[in-house]
Parts: sequence; C-alpha cells; structure tokens
Amino acid sequence: MRSNILRRCSVVLALAALTAPGLAACATRPPANVLLLYYKAGAGDDRKFVECIRPGTSGKYPVDDETFTLRTDARTWNIAHDGEGGDSNTPIESGTKYGPDGQPGPAVKTWSSADFNINVDCTAGKNSPAVRFWEDLGRRYHISRDDTEDGWDEKEWRELLLATFVVAERKAIAEGTRFYTADELDSNGKGQRGELEKRLGPLFQAELRKKLGGDYFCGTGYHVDDQGKPVEVEYDEYIPDGTNDDGTLRFKTEQRKSTCPPVRISITDIDFANAAIAAARADVYAAEQRAKAALVAAQAELEKARKLGEAAKNPDYLKYKQIEAQVAAAEACKSNPNCTVIIDGTGQSGINVGAR
Repeated sequence: MRSNILRRCSVVLALAALTAPGLAACATRPPANVLLLYYKAGAGDDRKFVECIRPGTSGKYPVDDETFTLRTDARTWNIAHDGEGGDSNTPIESGTKYGPDGQPGPAVKTWSSADFNINVDCTAGKNSPAVRFWEDLGRRYHISRDDTEDGWDEKEWRELLLATFVVAERKAIAEGTRFYTADELDSNGKGQRGELEKRLGPLFQAELRKKLGGDYFCGTGYHVDDQGKPVEVEYDEYIPDGTNDDGTLRFKTEQRKSTCPPVRISITDIDFANAAIAAARADVYAAEQRAKAALVAAQAELEKARKLGEAAKNPDYLKYKQIEAQVAAAEACKSNPNCTVIIDGTGQSGINVGAR
C-alpha cells in the first residue's frame, strides 16, 4: 500500500534519476493536520515501524514501503436532533430511576456531543500511543487507505467510532440515567442534566479505555509541542461529595494534570422515548396551566365581587353608577334620529323614541 503522496514522489525521483542522478532524493511532507506512520515493508504482510513523520516536517523517503495517516485535528461525535451538522440523528435510549413499586421508569432519549483528539504521541517509537492505536485499531478498521485523499478514510473512521466510542457512550449513559426519573431529566428543573454529565465522566472514560484498549483518545485541551511531545494540561475532575438540601448531588472539584485529559460527554437534550408519554405529559401540563388560569380568573372575580359589595354601601358610588347609566343611554341614542334623552332636575334620565 502506497499513498498518493508517495507515488507522486516516485515520479519525481524517476525524472531526477534521468536528468541528474545525484539529485535522487525526495522527502515526504504531510499536511498540517496529518501524522504519517512510516513502515518498512517486508516479505508478505510483514512490516516494521520506522518513524512518525510529524505534520509539516520532512521524513525519510520510503521507496517500496508504506505510510499510514492519522488525523491530528479535533474529532467529534455529535448526535443532533435533525442530523444537520451532526454525525448521527439517532439518540441513545436508556432507562430511568425505578419507582416505589419496583417498576423501571420510562425510557428517555439522550442527544449529546463530545470533542476529542487522537493521541498522536509518537515519542516512544513503536510503543507510542499513536503507533499502538494504529496497530490495535486503525489497521483493523482500515481508517487509512490509498484510494482516499491524504490516505484517510472517513467512512471507516465512522465505523471505528460506532464500534468503540458510541458503545462506551451508550453504556455510560445507560448507567447514569438510572439515578434520575424521566420527569427530572426531561424538565431539567434542578439542573439534573449538568449533574448527569459530571456523573458520566469517570463512567465513560473507563468504558472508552476498555473499548479502545488504551488512552488513544484525549479530551479538550490536548495538544503537542513543536517536537510532537504532548503538553501537560490542567482539567477539572468532579468528585461526588454528598447531597444538597434539595436532594441534588453535590460535587467537589479537583484540579488535575495530564498529557491526555479525559474525553467528556456534553448533553444537549433529553426527551421521553415514548411519544405517547411525551404527549400525555404535555396534555397534563396544558391542563395544569388552564387550571391555574381559571383559578386566577376566579380569584379576580371574587375580589371584584368583594369590592363591589363594599362599594354598594357608599352613596357616592351609587350616584356614580347612576351617571354612568345616563352616559350609556345617551351613547345608545346617538345613532337613532327619533331617540331623545330627557334628564330631569333630579339627575334622573329617560329615553323617548318616537316621531318628530
């Protein structure tokens, strides 16, 4: 297997050999977001690791040997509602807290995202995380191929994530949602989703390491220096530390350092998995709001009646209502040319409708 880059290099060498044999040299320079793993080909499938060729640097020229691509830029797995801008539109379904009757709670659907990098540490040669990742997983899933741009196969990369990353995420979320009722996760009234994210941290990291076989994926903050050595970064670790007065879980934050910080799951939304339950809950909410509105209206009418009862005992109020009736009668009479409003000296009014 040879990359397109190497085949182009071979053409240059051939031309150089014909015109100036002393110029027969060609370096492999990967793009800024690519780490090349250079293997010397042997008999059959035998290959021997030679070196990592870092982004933007020149490595040795493999004539009949092979290179394999690892991407150094940030990777994501994003489960989006509509699939737009996401890697999947299929949420993770899981159970919720058991009820007092011992029955499991309704299932929920969780949408989430995670940002990470492939651990491209190559400082320990063939025992480096980058090389071990390729040997353990990359080669098996064929994430680097000759017939794709820069040797990277996005389709096979997705298959690798579905078999490792998503499986670990599914198990961690399934364990985490069991601590909450479906209503709590759906409404998020006390920040239960943020609490769940903190719970998921160690669960997910342990499962991810198990599925990958090592610390091959690193979380936000991961980067390497100019020599390709990972830089130690600080990150927050959340440790459960009792409960708050409202029953929510309390955490203490510890500052930790690592050259490969953990990958974190960010929850973007949680819904009932059963659409009928979601609709019924919406109906209950609407009925509750209607009842509250009716109660407010009844209270307003009750207050109005109370005030009117007090006002009826006041002579000035009665006189005001009398004048108000006269004004209303006059307004009603305006559109009828045969209508006459008669107001006597006592303030009493009458309406006379007849021919003029």
